[in-house]
Amino acid sequence: MDTPDLVTLRHQPAAKYLIAGWKHSWSDGGEVSGGLPGYLMEHLRAKPIGEMGPEVSRMCYPFQVGGTHDAYRPAVAYHDGLPTRPMSRDNRFYDAGQGLVIFLGEEPWHRMDIYGDAFFQAVKMLGVKQAVAVEGYYGITPPELERSINCIYSRPEMKATLERLGVRFSNFGSERRQGPTIGMALVTLAHYQHPEVEMFRLGAMAPMYPFTANQEQVGITTDHRSFYDILRRLRALFQLDLDLSDLRRRADADADRLQRILGRISESNPEAREVVRRAQADYNVISYVEPVALDPSLDRTLEDILRNSPEAPPGT
Repeated sequence: MDTPDLVTLRHQPAAKYLIAGWKHSWSDGGEVSGGLPGYLMEHLRAKPIGEMGPEVSRMCYPFQVGGTHDAYRPAVAYHDGLPTRPMSRDNRFYDAGQGLVIFLGEEPWHRMDIYGDAFFQAVKMLGVKQAVAVEGYYGITPPELERSINCIYSRPEMKATLERLGVRFSNFGSERRQGPTIGMALVTLAHYQHPEVEMFRLGAMAPMYPFTANQEQVGITTDHRSFYDILRRLRALFQLDLDLSDLRRRADADADRLQRILGRISESNPEAREVVRRAQADYNVISYVEPVALDPSLDRTLEDILRNSPEAPPGT
């Protein structure tokens, strides 16, 4: 359904890739889905280029949910008593340069078909070749270690490339009924309704432990290590010029803080100490080593060294 009200684009950059996330969504553990796109937009100084249109705002969201105040109501603003913006939902597209578009949205509550039509209409209008949804979930993860990244994808020929990213391919929903996240739903729509689009979803497991400190559950609510481990994969796959050193420093600081908390709790709580010990012993991750592109001159130098080696076979 290519309805004009579904998407408004004021600028259409030369785009190849799209990274999508959703604020306050169901699968936003470690704030990966809502926080990673925001971090990337700030880091790359991305500029807004458009949004999903009024039909999406009208059809895909409730005004309220019983028992809540304003968590689900659309945003408004006034100045000196006069409205300054219409009621709206925040589903926006940003140009980050290097052929990259970033989408940051609000997870729909109704009419996933309309929301999906809007998303894929924008993908096609922008000429995007590959789209990735980034999401997060919580688990008992040692804070200092690389995050486990799981993956689903829309086209079978994508698997060989994605395998090189050090991911686990998900079997979510294959043994019992399980509802999809927004990222999973869009990958499923791509597979069945938009086969010309390559879409995949990367989900990172952020640390969260089953005990509390100062009446708060112990974990990392904004997990920069999950950001880092997803983005270094996408940096290589999308060939982005992206400095992640600041993100790695934040990740290390997060890990240090959580390790200190876990250490204090473990000193006085044998059950918590056993949970931490088992987490270290049982944690299993598929490590990812980002490929390094050598300068062509270094390649030629290495070739000359091997050719002129006294042990080189004749004719090499």
